[in-house]
Amino acid sequence: MLTENVVLMRGTEENAHSFLHLFGATTWQDVEILVQPEHAPEANMNIDHNRALALASQTAKPMLRLYSWKPHAVSLGAHQRQSDIDEEACKKLGIAIVRRPTGGRAIVHADELTYSVVVPLTTAHEPERTIHTIYRDVHIFLREALHLLGATEVDFEKKQTDFRTHYRSGTVAMPCFASSARYELLWGKRKVVGSAQKLYGNVVLQHGSVLLGKGHEALADVLHLPTNEERSRIRGIIAERSATMADVCGRTISFEACSEAILKALHAS
Repeated sequence: MLTENVVLMRGTEENAHSFLHLFGATTWQDVEILVQPEHAPEANMNIDHNRALALASQTAKPMLRLYSWKPHAVSLGAHQRQSDIDEEACKKLGIAIVRRPTGGRAIVHADELTYSVVVPLTTAHEPERTIHTIYRDVHIFLREALHLLGATEVDFEKKQTDFRTHYRSGTVAMPCFASSARYELLWGKRKVVGSAQKLYGNVVLQHGSVLLGKGHEALADVLHLPTNEERSRIRGIIAERSATMADVCGRTISFEACSEAILKALHAS
């Protein structure tokens, strides 16, 4: 249920941070913030999808949700073929299979914090707001949170990937963490946070993975691939082009510590 493990931040106009504008709200009482560690994979995707529908019908508040996965899961993009995934390999590894409402390619959710933001696309104060503005603003407060944890070298990508060329350039196995877009968060050239969006009328769902530790590289073990050489190639791409917070900080960063940092950054004065 949406009410379990709730951390609802309440505030006044005096301490309301400018990030309130992201949610189209004037006080934090108008925003629901949920922290749900070790949540079931199917429930995770249903909650995000259903909240977007509810906000679109004006029956729910904007939402920020921080969650993790139990069991670990591979999520398929909204339009990705189920046959890309080796279901027997997933069973052997104890990895569930779920489909995201957002696009992109398969991701293994393991040692990570996943965030979801459900907000109005445009508001009375920002009638021209775009999905790109929302993408940027979400990553601004995530960057501030990662800096609070000591990952001060994590910063924005400076250019925009041509995703059409990227997705044509390899097999269906090319991982989501193999490329980066403007305003995504990188450590050097390695992606630390991967995000995706879906538009529901005038509502945007954006969710993404903050890599805390290893496990996401298991994607190479659960894809249907033609050869072991191709499996090794995909594993190498993931290792080369993604970084975890443990890599960046040189120490373990827990889900709880990352959650606290995000909430602190969000409400900073």
